[in-house]
Amino acid sequence: MGREFFFSLSSEWLKRKRSYTMPLVAGSALFIPAIIFLARFRRIDALPSLYQAPRFWEGVWLQAWESMAFIILPMAIMMIASLIAQIEYRNNAWKQVHATPQSLGTIFAAKLAVILILVVQLVVWFNVALYLAGILPALIFTRVDAPASPIPFAHFARRDLAFIIDVLPIVAFQYLLALRFRSFVAPLGIGMALWILSVGTMRWKYNYLIPYSYAGIDYLTVEYNRTLVLPANTQVIAATCFLAITTAGFVLYAFRSDKG
Repeated sequence: MGREFFFSLSSEWLKRKRSYTMPLVAGSALFIPAIIFLARFRRIDALPSLYQAPRFWEGVWLQAWESMAFIILPMAIMMIASLIAQIEYRNNAWKQVHATPQSLGTIFAAKLAVILILVVQLVVWFNVALYLAGILPALIFTRVDAPASPIPFAHFARRDLAFIIDVLPIVAFQYLLALRFRSFVAPLGIGMALWILSVGTMRWKYNYLIPYSYAGIDYLTVEYNRTLVLPANTQVIAATCFLAITTAGFVLYAFRSDKG
C-alpha cells in the first residue's frame, strides 16, 4: 500500500502541472506581503522608528495573518481543490484513472495529499514573502536599520501549524464537493456561501458549528484575546471535522455509480 500510494502521489503531483495550481499558490502567498511591502513607501519617514520597535516581526505577522486567515487561505483552498479534480474532468480522464491498477482509496488519498501539500506550500511561501517584505525596506533605504527585534521562529511555526489545522475542514469539504460536481463553479459557489456565512456569524456563540470558521475563531481568540466559549480547542474541533468529512467524502466517492 505504501509503495502504491507513493507512485500514485508522484503521478498526481506531476499531473497538477497541467493546472493553474502553482500560479494560484504563488499569487495567494505573495499578495498580502506585496501589499505590506508597497505600503512602506507611503510612510518612509516613519520607517526608522517602526523598524526599531521591540515587537516589529510580531506586528508584521499579525497584520498579514488577519487577511490570510479570514480571506486568502480559505479562498485559495476552494480553488485548489476544484482545480485538482478538474484535471480529470477537463480531460475526461476519470475512466482511465479508474482503469489503472490502484485502489479507490489510493486514488482518493493521493489527490487529497496533493491538495494538502499545496496548502502547506502556500503557507511556507507566505512566510518567506513576509520576511522579504519586512527586511527589504531596510536594505533599500539607507536610513532604515534592520529590525532590532529577533524573529520568533518557534512561535510563528506553532501558529502557522495551528492555522493549517484550522483550515483542514475546508480542504476536506471542498474536495468532497469537487469530486461530486463536474463543474468548477458549483463547488466554488457552495464554498463561498459557507465562507460568507462563517464570517457573517463570527460573533455567534455557535459559530464553531460552521467548519469554515475555525481559522477566524483561532485568530480572534489567540491574537486578540476574544472570549469565545468553545467545546474544545479549535485545532481539536478542526481535526475531528476533517476526519469526519474526509470519511464521508470517500464513502460518497467509492459508492458513486458514476465516478466521472
